[in-house]
This record gives sequence, C-alpha cells and structure tokens, in this order.
Amino acid sequence: MTAVLAQLRLACARVLRGGAAALLAAGALAAHAADVVLPGPDGVALRAHWFPATNASGAAQPVVLALHGCGGLHNRQGQLSARDREYVRWLGQRGYQVLMPDSFGSRGLGSQCGTRYGDRQIGVSTRRQDVLAALAWLKAQQVDVSRVALLGWSNGATTALTVLDPAQGDVPALAGAAVFYPGCGAFVKRNAVLAPQVPLLVQLGAADDWTPPEPCQRFVAAQQARGHADVTLRAYEGAYHGFDGTAPVRFRADVPNGVHRAGVHQGGDPAARAQALAELDRFLARVLGAEGH
Repeated sequence: MTAVLAQLRLACARVLRGGAAALLAAGALAAHAADVVLPGPDGVALRAHWFPATNASGAAQPVVLALHGCGGLHNRQGQLSARDREYVRWLGQRGYQVLMPDSFGSRGLGSQCGTRYGDRQIGVSTRRQDVLAALAWLKAQQVDVSRVALLGWSNGATTALTVLDPAQGDVPALAGAAVFYPGCGAFVKRNAVLAPQVPLLVQLGAADDWTPPEPCQRFVAAQQARGHADVTLRAYEGAYHGFDGTAPVRFRADVPNGVHRAGVHQGGDPAARAQALAELDRFLARVLGAEGH
C-alpha cells in the first residue's frame, strides 16, 4: 500500500510540474508582450501585440509582421488564438521580433469567416493600410523596414499579397513575404503583377476547399513567367485550410465562401505542418538572417 501511495505521489508531482511548466511558458509569453496602439488609417486606433527581442549584444532582431486570418487575432475569451500563440513562440525561438496588428478588434469587429466576402465590413484594401501603419510604427521604433517580413494566413495572406501589388500603391521595401492559403482569384482576374524585388513564399493545402489552390498556382506561375525569380510555391497533398495548425480537421458549415455551398474543411495536418514550418524556417532565415537562428 505504501508503495502504491508513493507512486501516486510521484505521478501527481509530475503532473504538477508539467502544469507549472505550461503556466511558466504562458507567463513568459505574456511577460515579453507589449500591447501597443498604432495610429491607423482614417483615425483608427490600431491595437497590436508587440513581442520585442534583442541579440546577445543588445541589438534589435529582425521583425515578422504577422497578419491574422478572417477569424481575427483573438479567441472568444479575448486571448490570442492558439495558432497565433504557437507562432509567437516558434518565431521567438528563432530570434525574431513579432508584431501582430488586430485589424478586426480595433474596429469593434469579431470573426468575419461566416460572412460572405462581399458583405464583410472590412476588406483587404483597408487591411493593407493597417500594414503600412504598422510599418510606419516600426520605423518610429528605429526598426529597419528592410529587415521586416510579412507573414499572413488566409485573409491576412491575401492582404500581404495586396501589399506587394504595385497597382494598389507604393510597395514598401520589405525583406520578404510568406503566406499560407491566400485567396488568389481576384489577382488572377486582374492579371496582377507583384513587385519582383520582394521574395515570396506561398504555401497551400492541395485539398483546400475554402481557398482552393488552383488560382494561386496559376498566379504564381504567371509571376514566374514575368520574371519574378524569387517566388516559391509549395502545395501539400491531402492538406486542408489551416493545415499548419494543430487543431484536428473539422467541417465548418458556417463558412459560406468555400468551393461547396455546404461548407468547408479546416484543420491541421501533422506531416504538412512539419514540412511547411521547415520551409518557412529556411525562407525567413534567408531573407532576414536573424542572429542565433
């Protein structure tokens, strides 16, 4: 009996240590974050999370400007979404500073995923202005914008492509842009030509029935044919929208913007996630070159 009790105490201690480690990790994430307010377009007070980092000599590291998808930056409890928390840790481990502007919450908006594209209260052109405001704020913090890379998912990915479109305005001197499953149909229709001086990585789920891969595949092929030498596309077989996350695949009947009227699939794919993160790691290391990577 004594031996059984000892084993139970040991097991409980391990659980408590594991829970403490998780709390410490979450606390460390919060401790290094600063909630900032940026002067946004049209007088909007653009709220953002800022995760600064310096190297061993105290110099600021390169920055990843991360753009949330249609679900917004926060969950229903007002916390950073699980995917955003995971990426903040992943990027921080590689020595990057991270800025996450909240385009929806700053305007009193929640998730836009269940709203048809044409009925949404905020479009990618407005979010493009948010990106420019964020870059202006970074400049004011003495950050070299040529050492800033965009990272976007879904609606945020489409926003990133819009930032690189000279037809929408001057393209900032960014180090690069990495996007996951953007919507490329509008770019294909306009025969858009992106700024070739900004390296671009596009990663897609081959089975995506929300933002299907074919338009982006055509779009990237057109960019390459026009001389954009530094654009790369990766499509992962069997992977759905959100394949780089850790949540299981689920069917969402609340999303009206997919290939099928009934809804879309969304969720992680462990194999595709591992490959995509390795690809992103190589890309960011090449265009940003953070010390200690």
